Amino acid sequence: MTKIRHQEVTPGNVLTFQSWPPNQKEARHAVPDSQSTHAYLIGVNSDQASRVLETLLPFLDQLLVEKTGKVREKKLEDLVEFMTGQLVSPSAVDTQMALRLATRRARILNEFGYMTAEDLAEKNNSRSANRSALADNWKKRHQVFSVSHRDDTGKTREVFPLFQFEDYKPIKAIQPVLEVFDDKKSPWKVAFWFASNNGWLPNQARPVDLLEANPDAILDAAKRETAGNAA
Repeated sequence: MTKIRHQEVTPGNVLTFQSWPPNQKEARHAVPDSQSTHAYLIGVNSDQASRVLETLLPFLDQLLVEKTGKVREKKLEDLVEFMTGQLVSPSAVDTQMALRLATRRARILNEFGYMTAEDLAEKNNSRSANRSALADNWKKRHQVFSVSHRDDTGKTREVFPLFQFEDYKPIKAIQPVLEVFDDKKSPWKVAFWFASNNGWLPNQARPVDLLEANPDAILDAAKRETAGNAA
């Protein structure tokens, strides 16, 4: 190991690191078992860094073993979870519940229509190279929300129910409601809330039907539900 004295060392040039021997032919002669053993040449350009490295090397071996074991355990757990999901058949109750939810989702998308972020960028004549930027910005400001939807090709995409828009721009009544919910509801539960009859509204109307006529009542209904859930 070569040490260079009286040299100013800046971050990034303290260590040099390379495989050793540099080619496979030499490796076969230098390393008894080249399939399981790897050798490296480390150069340290600082006396202080050299002493620190020599102190840490024994702990590094233990750390690598522990970290490798944890990573392997996590990957195995993920694999078991995936395989279990494939092997376990849904019960009749699960199937019926999934069918009801799928029907409700389809009803909302069919009634109000939906668009992707790219569609909204096109309708608003966005010049951004990132065709999702406009809708993403609206989402960050809680002006709109999106839901997941599997298209005809089987690909799950993010889509925006169109009841949130007027001339493809966010309706003002949506934002305060989303801020009240503050991500406490999943996106599809937000969609169900807007499209379902609500006991806090006049004549148990759907919030979606009062977005223009009575946005204050919708906001009040959202606050009441949030307060009720908190209680």
